[in-house]
Amino acid sequence: MVCLGAAAGLIGMSTDVGDQLEAAMQRGYVAAYRFLGNPDESRDACQEAAARAWSARERYDSAKPFYPWFYRILKNHCLDRLKLRKRVVSSDRELSLPQPIEKAQSGESLALAGERARVVTRAVAALSEDLREIIELRHFQDASYDEIAEILDCPIGTVMSRLYRARKALRNKLIADRVWAPNGSVGGARR
Repeated sequence: MVCLGAAAGLIGMSTDVGDQLEAAMQRGYVAAYRFLGNPDESRDACQEAAARAWSARERYDSAKPFYPWFYRILKNHCLDRLKLRKRVVSSDRELSLPQPIEKAQSGESLALAGERARVVTRAVAALSEDLREIIELRHFQDASYDEIAEILDCPIGTVMSRLYRARKALRNKLIADRVWAPNGSVGGARR
């Protein structure tokens, strides 16, 4: 990726905006991948969203967090790409981003962790779009409540209630699929 912070300095713009844009692109890649399901297309979408954000930088309100503003641009671009593809994103697509491996983990625990991740990813994909989006923002992108409120253009209380409903729906889905026992153990309901 191009170092946008350095590029900003060359044209006399605050390097802070360039640095924020660079960080937003790295964070936004996960969001783009979850929308598009293709690493190359996700990178392209992030770069296009960055170009659009750069062009619209005068409209950015620096009193507000940067990432939610960038995320809206990225999300709209990804949705446009999906419309152009004229296909529905498969609900059983799994996130296959590389995950760090701890040295102390055994092969069995790695396999179990991978299976759990696949099960949860499928369950999240089966949620309605609004519930899926809030789960992905909070748990896959680690967005704060403030950032989510800014992205979804709603009060923090609404974010909290939607997140509660989304977690409850996810829990019920995992219980219904017999992969999570009501006592909280993953895989405990299988026999």
